[in-house]
Amino acid sequence: MPKYSEQDLKYAAEFREGIHKEALAIIRKTRPHASDVIDRHPVEDYFQESWEYPGRWYTVVAIPYGYKSCGELVDAIVKDTLCGNVPEAEPQQMRELEDVSDGEPRKGPFFQLLERYPDLAVAYSIVKCEDGYYGYGSHRTALKAAFRELCKGWQGEPEKAEGQKISAEELFSPAAQDGKLNYRRAFLDPPHGNGYTDRDFDLVNGALFPNGTDMLEVYEWTTDWSEYFDDGREWWGTLCITAYDPSLERFAVIMASETD
Repeated sequence: MPKYSEQDLKYAAEFREGIHKEALAIIRKTRPHASDVIDRHPVEDYFQESWEYPGRWYTVVAIPYGYKSCGELVDAIVKDTLCGNVPEAEPQQMRELEDVSDGEPRKGPFFQLLERYPDLAVAYSIVKCEDGYYGYGSHRTALKAAFRELCKGWQGEPEKAEGQKISAEELFSPAAQDGKLNYRRAFLDPPHGNGYTDRDFDLVNGALFPNGTDMLEVYEWTTDWSEYFDDGREWWGTLCITAYDPSLERFAVIMASETD
């Protein structure tokens, strides 16, 4: 790689930052809380070598090779950021948020409320997003963290899970009448019953998402990657959800798998 002076790198970084600001302005139209972009090009890519008269090479700050215009580069950065086309964060870059109110793990307001519902067939984990939100990859990393917490003793390969984006409306939709297990039915209708009501469902989710649910970004995941879900596959069903709350910069991971 050519060696660039500190001044050259400063000019390239400033040029790159301008591109990022333009891309971020577009991204914020759909993700108002976005603060970063994904750019697969390091600052060194923002140089081009130009052969000029009288026969020497000049280094100029410019868009990376392979793009016809700044607009095309901006579009690529927007697409990568919205799709999360970036290597997944390492597990240590995400930590479980302990929902602390009194200094004890899992004893904050949400988990205190859950103690009133001992017959739930739904398991919850809250995972803090530490290094910025990068869409699909961040959801998978949160899933891995939750699996380590909720599924101790169970074998599984969460990196093989496949996620499909769903809307917040779908997440909280009425209990499915076709027998398919969705979140509300998993909460209200476990194999052995629990007597809980829609009011209980709303109360728990009000504590889980205290700033509302309109901004949530939700993925529903396949469940054939862990023996944790074997019981549910017998007949009742399985559930695996990650929901990112940008207002709190955290994920709620929701799992369910039961049998009679």
